[in-house]
Amino acid sequence: MLKIIVTGRQKSSELNRTMKAERLKEAYLSGRRNFSHAHLQQICLHKAQLADANFSCAYLNRAVLSKTNLERTFLNRAILYAANLSQTKLYRASLIEANLQNANLSHAELSHANLSGANLQNANLDRAQLVWANLRGANFINANLKGVNLRGAIFQQTIMPDGSIRNQ
Repeated sequence: MLKIIVTGRQKSSELNRTMKAERLKEAYLSGRRNFSHAHLQQICLHKAQLADANFSCAYLNRAVLSKTNLERTFLNRAILYAANLSQTKLYRASLIEANLQNANLSHAELSHANLSGANLQNANLDRAQLVWANLRGANFINANLKGVNLRGAIFQQTIMPDGSIRNQ
C-alpha cells in the first residue's frame, strides 16, 4: 500500500505528480510495459528503470526523466516538449516523430536510436551520443549539438541547426 505524507505547504498538483510516478513505477515492477497514450505531464521519473516500455503517443511534456533507463523503449509520436532527459539511457530507443522541442538531452545515450522525423528544435544535445542513430527527416533547427558524437549517424533530409539540409 502506497502511503504519502502531505505537509501543509505541499500543493495538490505536486502530490498528484508524485502519486502518478509511484503508481507508474509500481505498474512497471509488476510487469506492465504499455503506457502508450498516457497523460504524464510534469511527472518526475528521475533515475527510474523503465527499459523496454512503450510510451508511444504519451504526453510527457516537461517530464523529469534525467538519468532514467529508457533503453529499447518506444516513444514514437510522444510529446516530450521541454522534458529533462539529461544523462538518460535511450540506447536503441524508438523516437519516431517524437516532439522533443526545447528538451534537455545533454549527455544522453542515443546510440542506435531511431529519431526519424523527430522534432528537436531548440533542444540541448550537448555531448549526447548519437552513434549510428537514424536521423532521417529529423529537425534540429536551433538545437545545441556541441560535442555530439554523430559517428555513423544516418542523415537524409535532416534539418541541421542552421537550417541547412544534410544528406548522406
